[in-house]
Amino acid sequence: PRALALSAVALAASWLGFYLIAPSPFIQAETFRATALLHVATGVVFFPYLISLVFGRRLPGGSVLDVPLVALLGVYLLTTATSVNWPVSLEVSLTVLMALGVFFMLSDARLFRSWQVETAFVLAALAAAVRALWVVGGDYLDWLRLADAVGGGLSRSDLLPPTVPQVHGVGDGPNLLAVVLAMSLPFVLVAIFRPAKAALRALAVLATAAIAMALFLTLARSAWLGAGAGALTTALLVLATSAGRDLLRRLWPTTTIRRWLLGTLVLAVVALAALGTAYLVQSVEARPLWLFHDSGTSRADVMQAGADMIGDYPLLGTGPGVYSLLYPQYSGEFPIDGLHSHNGFLQAAVDLGVPGTLALLAVVVALGWLLLRGLRETESSARLSIAACAGAFVAFASFSLFDAPNGFKGPLVALAAVAAVAVLNVREGRRWEEAPFRFGPFWRRLAWVWSTAARIVVPIAMVGLLVTWVRLDIGHYQYSSSVSNANVQGWPKALDQAQRAVDLDPQFAVYRLQLGTVQGQAYLETDSPLLLVDAAAQLGRGLELAPRSAIAHANLALLLAKAGDSGGARDHALAAIEFANSDPMVVLAAGATLESTNWGEEAAGAYALALFLDPDLADSPFWAGSPFRRTGFSDIVATSALMSGPCQSLRLATEPLARDEALAGCRRQVEADPDDAEGRVALAEALIEDGSLAEAFAELDYVLTRQPDNGPARTALGRWHDGQGDLAQARRQWLRAGQLGELEAWVLLGDSYPSDQVPTELAEALRSELRRAEEEHRLVGTLYYRAKFFRVSPETILLPGEWPPPLPGRIIRAEEALARWTGGADAP
Repeated sequence: PRALALSAVALAASWLGFYLIAPSPFIQAETFRATALLHVATGVVFFPYLISLVFGRRLPGGSVLDVPLVALLGVYLLTTATSVNWPVSLEVSLTVLMALGVFFMLSDARLFRSWQVETAFVLAALAAAVRALWVVGGDYLDWLRLADAVGGGLSRSDLLPPTVPQVHGVGDGPNLLAVVLAMSLPFVLVAIFRPAKAALRALAVLATAAIAMALFLTLARSAWLGAGAGALTTALLVLATSAGRDLLRRLWPTTTIRRWLLGTLVLAVVALAALGTAYLVQSVEARPLWLFHDSGTSRADVMQAGADMIGDYPLLGTGPGVYSLLYPQYSGEFPIDGLHSHNGFLQAAVDLGVPGTLALLAVVVALGWLLLRGLRETESSARLSIAACAGAFVAFASFSLFDAPNGFKGPLVALAAVAAVAVLNVREGRRWEEAPFRFGPFWRRLAWVWSTAARIVVPIAMVGLLVTWVRLDIGHYQYSSSVSNANVQGWPKALDQAQRAVDLDPQFAVYRLQLGTVQGQAYLETDSPLLLVDAAAQLGRGLELAPRSAIAHANLALLLAKAGDSGGARDHALAAIEFANSDPMVVLAAGATLESTNWGEEAAGAYALALFLDPDLADSPFWAGSPFRRTGFSDIVATSALMSGPCQSLRLATEPLARDEALAGCRRQVEADPDDAEGRVALAEALIEDGSLAEAFAELDYVLTRQPDNGPARTALGRWHDGQGDLAQARRQWLRAGQLGELEAWVLLGDSYPSDQVPTELAEALRSELRRAEEEHRLVGTLYYRAKFFRVSPETILLPGEWPPPLPGRIIRAEEALARWTGGADAP
C-alpha cells in the first residue's frame, strides 16, 4: 500500500510538474506541437478518470466549492458567447475549464489523500524551482566562459555578472512562474514544523531555500510581495495551532531580562529593516535597473485601459482573453505590457462583467468558509496544511494586485492543487455525512439539489473540453502546416491548408488573415489576378472579424494599391498607422503603400512616425530604395525630430547645423531633468564624437553611478576608454554592455580584435544576441498572432510589395560583423 501511495504521488507530481514547468504553448516556437502536447497531457489523465466515474457510478466533487465553481464556469461560457471575439475567448475559457477539471480530479477522495496531493504539488513546484536554477546556472557559466575568453583569465570582479540573471524558458513566464513558487512556499515552511524525522525537516529547509532562490531570480517584485504576505499569513495561523503554540512556548524567554533582550533585539531588527528599506527606496545611488526599472507608467496605462473597457462593456464584459485585441483602441502605447490589465481583479471584471464578479465573490466566500471550518475542526497536522493553503491563497491574491494570472495554465493549475489540498484536509478531518448546513430540511434539500446538479455538470464539461480541443486542434494543425509551407514558398500546399483551416473555423480571424496573406504572397510570385482578388477578399473578411488588425490593414492597402484602388489603399494604410501604435514596421509598410499611390505628404508623415518609434531605422538601407525617400530624407528626419525630444533628435540629425541645434537642445533637456539617463547617454555619445571626452565622462559617470547596469551607458563608456587609448578597459565595458543586451557593444568588442582572432565565445554571444534582436524587431507583429490568437506567427507577416523589409543599421552591422569573424559562414 505504501508503494502504491508513493507511486500515486510521483505520477501526480509529474503531471502537475508538466503544467508548471512547460512554457505556455503560444510563446514557444512550434505553437501547434506545444498546444497538442498540453491537450494530450490533459486528456490521458482526464479520459481514464471519466471512465472510472462511469463504471463506478459516481460523481466528482462533494464540497462547498462545487456550486460556485460550476457557476463561474457557466459565466465563462456565457461571456464567451457574448464576447467581442468569441473564438479567442473560447481558448481562454477552455484553459479555465482544464484547471477546474484538475481541481475536481485531485480533490476526489477515492483517488488521493490530502498528504499525497500536497506532496505532489510541493514536488512539482520544487522541480520548477530546480529547473529555473539550472537555467540561471547555465547562463552564469556562459558569462564566466565569455569573461575568461575576452579578459584572458578571470578576475574577482568577473565573478559577478553586470546584472542579476533572470529565469527564462520555465513555466508561463518569469512572473507567472514566480506566483506558483510563492504559492508553494507556505507548504515547505510548515513542513519544517511537522513532527517528522530530522532528515525530512532538513530536506524541507533545503526545499525552502531552493524555492526562495528561484523566486528571487524571477525578478518578479509582485511575487516577492505575494510570497511575503503568504508566508506571514501562514506563520500567524501556525502560531494559532497547538504545534505553533508549543514551539512559541519553547522559544519564549522564561525570565524578565531575557524577554527584555528579545524585545530589544526584535525592535532593532525591525528598525534596521525599515531604515534599510527606506534607504534603498530613497537613495539615488546605485539603483540597479533589474530592481528599480520603471513599470508604474505602463501599468497605470494598461489599468486605465481596463477601467475604460469596463465602462464600455459594463454588464457582461468584453469576453475572456480579448483585452489585448481591444487595447490598441484604448491606448496601445505599451504593446508588450498590453496583454492584460496587470491586475487580476480588474481583469476579471473586464473579462466577465457583473456575473463574473459575483461568481468570483461566491468562490471566495465559499473558500473562506472552507478554510475557517478547516482551521476550527481539524487536527493539528491538518491545520498546518490548511494554514499553508490560506497562505498560498493570500500570496496569489497579493500577486494579483499587480499582475493578472487569469487564463494562464501554471497559476490556475497551482490554484486548483491548493484548493484540492484544502478540500481533502477538511473532508478527512470531519465526517461529511454530517450536514455542513445547520438549516431546516427545505434548505438542506435545496443545497443537495444544487450540489448534485453541479456535480453532474462537471464530467459533462470535461468531456466537452476534450471534444472541443480535438476540433480546434484540427484547424490549428492546418493553419500551422500552411505557415510552414508558406515559409518555404510551397504555395499550392500552403493555399490548400490555409483554406482547410478557414473551412473548419470560418469565424477565426487569423485563419482568414493567413489565407489572405498566403494568397497575396502567391500573387506577388505569380502575378495571377485571381489570387489578387481572392487575397483582398480574405483580408477584408478577416478585418470584419478583427477590425483593429494593423497588419491586415497594411497588407490589404498594398493589395488594393496593386489593384489600382488608390483611395482604398490610402484608407487602409491610414487605418494601419492608426492601429500600429508602437510598431514601426507596420507604419513603414503603410508609408510605402502611400508613397506608391502618390500620397506623398501622408507617406512622409508615416516615415517620420516610424523614425520616431525606432530611431535606429535612420541608418537603414531602406531610405535609399526610392528617389522620394532619398530626396525627402532630411525633411523626414526633421519632422521626426519635432515629435521627439532634443536628445533623440541628436541621434537622428545628419546636417551640421541641425546637429548643433539638437546638441544645444539636448544640453537644456538634461539640465531641466538631471535624472534623464537616456538623454545623458545621447549627449555623452555626441560629446565623444566631438572629442569632448572630459565632459562626456562626467555625463556617463552620473548615469552609471545611479544605474550601474545601464547597457547604452556602458557601451558609450567603452567608446570613451577606446578614445583614451585604453583598449583593455574598453573591452571590459563592451563585454558588460553586451551581456546587458546591447548589440552594438558586441560588434565593437569583436571588431577590437583582428578578424581571425575573435574568440569563438564572443561570436556565439553575438549570434545569440542577433537572434534576439531580430525577434524583437518583429516582436509586435509576433505578439499579434501569439498573444492575441494563440497561434504561431508567419515568417512573412507583412507582404513585401514595392519595399524591401527594412532592418535597423545596428542589425545589419551585426550581421556583417559576424560574417567577418566567421569567414562568411554567417553571411546575412
